Amino acid sequence: IWVSKTEQLEMMVEDLSSQTSVAVDTESNSLHAFREQVCLMQFSSAKADYLVDPLVFHDLSSLAPIFSNPNIEKIFHAAEYDLICLRRDFNFTFVNLFDTMHAARVLGYPAVGLDKLLGDKFGIKTDKRHQKADWAERPLSKDQIHYARLDTHYLFDLRDVLESELREKERLQFAKEDFERACRFEDAKPRLNGASWERFAGRKDISLRELTVIAHLCKFRDREAERLDRPPYKVMMDDVLITL
Repeated sequence: IWVSKTEQLEMMVEDLSSQTSVAVDTESNSLHAFREQVCLMQFSSAKADYLVDPLVFHDLSSLAPIFSNPNIEKIFHAAEYDLICLRRDFNFTFVNLFDTMHAARVLGYPAVGLDKLLGDKFGIKTDKRHQKADWAERPLSKDQIHYARLDTHYLFDLRDVLESELREKERLQFAKEDFERACRFEDAKPRLNGASWERFAGRKDISLRELTVIAHLCKFRDREAERLDRPPYKVMMDDVLITL
């Protein structure tokens, strides 16, 4: 269900609020904009898969009680970055989390990507071509919509399999402590573009004078990137700065 109208959002919130667990994911445009933002929010319940278009809503505060409700488990895969983005853009707070990627890490899996886990556990093939797409563009293609939907559709089954394995290996409590810690992690620094000269400060092959030149070039690059609304590396690559 594509959610882009208030009545659709209200229907979705009513459904999600009645669940004991919901699956969640987000898509951002960090590779395509100077200041990234959440461009798509995916939710799955026992009833339906929802794709929320946050670019058309001025207020998504109705989702806040779902994220903060201790009686509703929120299932993510690789939750850390999603939580950072959701806190930054919407000021949500979180309790009762299950992260399938982190669960796989606690179990000692050598590969913990969602595509790998879904393939190994359920024989499901996913197409990761759209992982780096510009999710701010509209309309989204049918392939993008299908890709986004799959990011949450199977998380319930994956969660149950991994929880069973955590119980068998007596590692469930370790995982739960990490999930709780992720919910409390309020001071995470979002990945913002700008002030990019600092990444060069620790290089041994650059003198202080050269670092000063690079800092001025970086400030120019950041101004241009903000004006053009694109990541700094798409204005000028780091190796070009070093050459200059």
